[in-house]
Amino acid sequence: MRLYAPLYEGDSILRPDAALGESAVANSESPAPTATIVQSNMPLAPAHDVAHMAKALFAKVAAWLERNENIERDNFFAASENLADLEQRQRHFERTGVAHY
Repeated sequence: MRLYAPLYEGDSILRPDAALGESAVANSESPAPTATIVQSNMPLAPAHDVAHMAKALFAKVAAWLERNENIERDNFFAASENLADLEQRQRHFERTGVAHY
């Protein structure tokens, strides 16, 4: 059954013969369009491969975050002007765990 958008006030979208004066019998006789099924030529990965890939991705992200933390901490310590400043920065980092003032 085909549905048409209402053209006039009071027409309903649920009533198929509301637009263009076509009857419901003429609409019901037309065959429904068939959908073409598209199939992929790419093989599906087994579930254990997906889990392995997710673990590997998580490990890479964790390593990347740890590297960034280390770089930030090293830059914080490298910005010290003398030995006393370095010791003060170390105490600050040990107390707060934050690599900036």
